Amino acid sequence: MSIVDKAKEKYEQYEQQHSRIIQAAIKVFGETNFDAGTMAMIAEEAGLSEAMLYKHFDGKKKLFITCFQEVIGELMVRYRECYRQNEGDPLGYLEDSAIAYLRYIKESMNGPKYFSHLLSNTFDPDLKKPLTEFILASISTVKKALDQAQKKGDLGKGLDTELLAWDYVGQYFSLILAREMDIKHMLDEKRVHLFVRTMFRE
Repeated sequence: MSIVDKAKEKYEQYEQQHSRIIQAAIKVFGETNFDAGTMAMIAEEAGLSEAMLYKHFDGKKKLFITCFQEVIGELMVRYRECYRQNEGDPLGYLEDSAIAYLRYIKESMNGPKYFSHLLSNTFDPDLKKPLTEFILASISTVKKALDQAQKKGDLGKGLDTELLAWDYVGQYFSLILAREMDIKHMLDEKRVHLFVRTMFRE
């Protein structure tokens, strides 16, 4: 094996370990929380030594924030597909995005639990910052879609699009709560689709 091939193999192993650590951390943080979850627990879940874990992440806080970025990255892939399928139809994009989020809540074993724990850590500026940025960016995106819908005449001109955007984004946590309480009828796709449609179209 050449030096280049060895270096490539080593890099691929590192990347696989890195990904495994993040998934293990999302699971551990989801099942406990930021305070209770430890690097030792994450290393054990990932099947690595704690020393190897620290070669990837020098602290728990950095790893926790990376987990958040991973969860958001997965959601963004789904949202971009919704936008692609509804280009020119901002309300259709919001309706499909709500369903995409609901499917993520139902399909992901650990992501939603991890996501819900973020709210209990907003006292820490370092942990509050990425959550605040994500929520405000989400609200901005939704408001932009609603403003476009108003321009097209698909949404009443007197409606407060910023308040509507906050209400829409707030449903992120309502759906997580319904899942955690095992209230399955609140996670019905047709019901959520109708709710979002009623918010904007009627």
